[in-house]
Formats: sequence, C-alpha cells, structure tokens
Amino acid sequence: IANALRSNTTLRHLHISGNDRLGDDGIEALRRALCDESSLNSVSDSNHSCFIDADYHQMIIMQDNVVEDREINRAEKLYGLLSSRNEIVSNVHDFGGIDVNLLPRVLEVVQKYAIASMDGDGDKYRVEALSIVYEVMRRWEKVAALYKLH
Repeated sequence: IANALRSNTTLRHLHISGNDRLGDDGIEALRRALCDESSLNSVSDSNHSCFIDADYHQMIIMQDNVVEDREINRAEKLYGLLSSRNEIVSNVHDFGGIDVNLLPRVLEVVQKYAIASMDGDGDKYRVEALSIVYEVMRRWEKVAALYKLH
C-alpha cells in the first residue's frame, strides 16, 4: 500500500482506523510515503494528496495532507524540514550538488514555502524564513565563491 501510495495522485482519503495488523513497520512505511524526510527531494517526491484517517496512536505519526491543495501540503512539508534542519544548522548539507548560480532561486523558494505554510497567525513553524536564508548565506561554502567572482 505504501509503495503504491507514494506515486498515487488520485486517492484522496485512506481509512485505516481499527486496523491493528499494520504494526509499527506498516505505519512507518505509510508515514514515509506521505513525507519521506531523508532529503528535500524525497519530501518533494512524497504523496501530497492523500489524507490517512487512522487511530489516535497512528495519527500522531501521520499528520500530513490535511488540506485539499497538494501544493500547500508540499510547501508545509518542505518548510517543516527546512525549519527543523535550521535548528541544528544542517540545511546546507543537501546543497552540495546545487549550482551556486541557483542561489537566488533557492532563496525565492524558501520565502515561497514560508508564506504557503503559514497558518492564520503566521507562526506555524518555529523558524522564520530569514533564519533559513541566513543559514544558507553563511554556511554554504559556494556562496563565498560567488562573491569572489564579482
């Protein structure tokens, strides 16, 4: 189910409440299908359209895809990962293969996801977009090379 769910964009609701046979491994596989946080690309490639209706103990693990808009779900997941990694200053580890000339686009995406993932009060995540931008500018070694060229 989890493997099929990873690439499925049609299924919008999956009801697994009362299914105790899934076990911890099954729940983890479904969670990774909804949001695989191993990298920014894997988060982006996760399922953003299916909400899984589960029992309370399962629901704690799977709290993704709560709105109908796939792009908002995707933005929330990506910004959530950027936020959590910013707290331990590890975002730039994913940037090794990115061309530094894409820096303006990277910064634009951080701002876009920050805006898309805010709730009504504007404080859904612990980390402000500016903090993530600062981390990227300060810690990504390729940025210094960009300034040396000019």
